[in-house]
Order: sequence, then structure tokens, then C-alpha cells
Amino acid sequence: MCELNPETGVNTVAENVAFFKDVLDFHLVEQVLVGPGGAIQAAAFLACTNKPHDIAFVGAPTSGLHHVSFFLDSWHDVLKAADVMAKKKVKIDVAPTRHGITRGETIYFFDPSGNRNETFAGLGYLSMRDRPVTTWTEDKLWSGIFYHTGEATPSFTDVYT
Repeated sequence: MCELNPETGVNTVAENVAFFKDVLDFHLVEQVLVGPGGAIQAAAFLACTNKPHDIAFVGAPTSGLHHVSFFLDSWHDVLKAADVMAKKKVKIDVAPTRHGITRGETIYFFDPSGNRNETFAGLGYLSMRDRPVTTWTEDKLWSGIFYHTGEATPSFTDVYT
């Protein structure tokens, strides 16, 4: 799932995490570690609020911004957002589902510029700077992302901005 940047040999997820923490004062809430001994940070979920995340980076052959998240009050609101997106012909990436990572109910969609966004509900916890970072491993990755099926969706690791 995650590779090093072929030009620099650097894990761009880790670079982005460092930038968002050191320059923009975000905090790391959850992460996915892969490879021998969990040496590669394959995904990172960061917050500047008390939400489980505000932005996510995921590594792949082409790494980058995976999505920005917007909090809704309830699962009902996520379903209502899906209805509005369907009516307005918004390109939906992942239909309403549940995550293990961040414990949210969610829908992913693309804005007109091609950026993936997420609306989610179901705060399983509040993120605080002193809360330990939740770490997922490669063997639990897909059940963490798609709780019900535990199966990969190709677009989920193929599209970045």
C-alpha cells in the first residue's frame, strides 16, 4: 500500500505529518504502520480540533492528501448528505459505511476540483493532544477502514490530490 517517494526515498506521509504538526500545530490522532516492524507510516489522521481527524494522508505509489473531513451530528445526517449528493449528482467515492479507524459513520465524495472529502458522524472519542495515538497495523488495515466488509476499495488508495 505505501511506498517511499521514488525521487527522494522519503515517506511522504511522515513528511506531511511532520509539516502539519510542526508548522500548522495539528496533532496526530491515529496512524497505520506497515512494513517490517511497522517502519513505514502508511496513513495518518490529524486534527486541529477535538474531532477524531480533520485531515488524512495515505501513502501509496502516488502519495498525497487523501481527504479533508467534515463532522455531522448523526448517522441520519450522513445519510441525508448522501441523499443530497445523489440528487445533485456529486461523485460519491464510498457510499455510507462505518469505520474502525476514528470510529465514524461516513461517506466519501469528490468536489468539483477532484479532491476527496468526507462527511462523518459518530464521535467515538474526542481527540486531545495528550491522548495516546491509536496505531493500526497492516493486518487490521482494511477492517479499520471499512468495518463491515474489511475489503479494499481500489479508488480509496488510487486517488490523491
